[in-house]
Amino acid sequence: MENILILPKRASWFSAVLLLLVTLLGVSCKTDIYDEFDQGVNAPLALSTSKESVVLQETIAASEAVAFNWTTGSNYGTNNSISYTLYLDRQGNNFQNAVVADMGKASFQKKYSVKEFNDLLLGLNLTPGVETTIEAKVVSKVSGTDLSDSTSTTLKVTPYQPVSTTLYLIGDATPNGWSADNATPLTLNPSSPGRFSWQGRLKAGSFKFITTKGAFLPSYNKGATENLLVYRTSDSEPDNQFTITTPGLYSISISLLDKTISIEEGSAPPYSELWIVGDATPNGWNIDNPNKLRVDRSNPYVFTYNEVLKAGEFKFPTSTGNWGTDFYMPLTNYQDLSLTGVQLVRGGSPDLKWKITTPGAYKIKLDLETMKIDIKPFTPPTQIWFVGDATPNGWDIGNATLLVSDAANPNIFTYTGALKAGEFKFPLQKDFSGDYYMPITANEDVTGTEMKFVPGGQPDNKWKISAAQAGNYKITIDVLHETIKFEKQ
Repeated sequence: MENILILPKRASWFSAVLLLLVTLLGVSCKTDIYDEFDQGVNAPLALSTSKESVVLQETIAASEAVAFNWTTGSNYGTNNSISYTLYLDRQGNNFQNAVVADMGKASFQKKYSVKEFNDLLLGLNLTPGVETTIEAKVVSKVSGTDLSDSTSTTLKVTPYQPVSTTLYLIGDATPNGWSADNATPLTLNPSSPGRFSWQGRLKAGSFKFITTKGAFLPSYNKGATENLLVYRTSDSEPDNQFTITTPGLYSISISLLDKTISIEEGSAPPYSELWIVGDATPNGWNIDNPNKLRVDRSNPYVFTYNEVLKAGEFKFPTSTGNWGTDFYMPLTNYQDLSLTGVQLVRGGSPDLKWKITTPGAYKIKLDLETMKIDIKPFTPPTQIWFVGDATPNGWDIGNATLLVSDAANPNIFTYTGALKAGEFKFPLQKDFSGDYYMPITANEDVTGTEMKFVPGGQPDNKWKISAAQAGNYKITIDVLHETIKFEKQ
């Protein structure tokens, strides 16, 4: 039998009212929940910029230049995600050559640093120093559909012309003279645009700076004072240069942004003498009598050791007679000879050493300024010539005088004959742009005993013979030990 509940008429009316209130409340809550969940999804897409105009300055290259901001836009009730793409171009160009940035999903801002934005504007062929209006557009696309929207805005911008990222030292005071093709590079500070530095030896003479190897223009020359630079773009502009009167070590610091320069005499190297010790060397582990390195008279930071080495180890003590002295050592024990790293180890501990596994002739160059070492096996050249107005055939490089090689020692070459008043050097090829053996400094005479291998022939130092020194000579050069001997006949 079915049970039927019969409510009083008054109770039925009350239930109906209660049901209506619950229904209305549910609709209201549903609307509130939907609005909270779908906040802004059905709002129009809008784009704005953090600034109305931007004047870019390279001095603050790492700072923020501008930010582009956009709203969520609409997914048209699909509940699908929205992706965004930002376009930037000259105003009126209809985004035909726009820079395009795919911003992906849930991304509502794109920031640019000063350098990034300037590079972008120059890529749009905007003129540095001239205010131009660009147009920005953001396009939204609903994933999985053909639904999209776009909006745009404008921004006034003024880009700058960035200073050079390369700078070279050129002049007769510099290591490589006036050769633009072989100009000496300065070091760029990677965190500070336009800041360059250089340390090294300068001779008496003049110098300036070029921005591109092989090109004399543009250049940076001496400005109104010794501490100012001037940018030179034409041969018709004054070619004022900096002057060195006292040869020596110098440090140069430059800021191209404010066109300033600082030239200071450098400090002396930490050591004026160094030695090599180890069973690879002729004197072995004898710390009381280790073999001595040769200091380069043109650069006292540079030490060389050229010798036949045995299989074994070596390191460089800074004094003799004491194993507790400081040593120049590799960065790791038995460091590969092709690596250039070197360190000063106080007290000689930890005891790190280089190791020769293939005995033979080697040339070692240790630079205390750059803290680099160069260790190379040496093979002597088979031919060397003699060229210059002091020689029998003068400066005719195609007809240069051939030196005689020693049959018993391939490192020894000789010349016997007349030596006139004038200059000379020893090319390894019949080519003025080739490699040479040259004196350590310019204008050395027959009293000199040292020479050096100079790749590319720069700086172009030559021996110079006076009229009083002219005569018949036997000249003997040793290309391994880089020595020269003059014997007047």
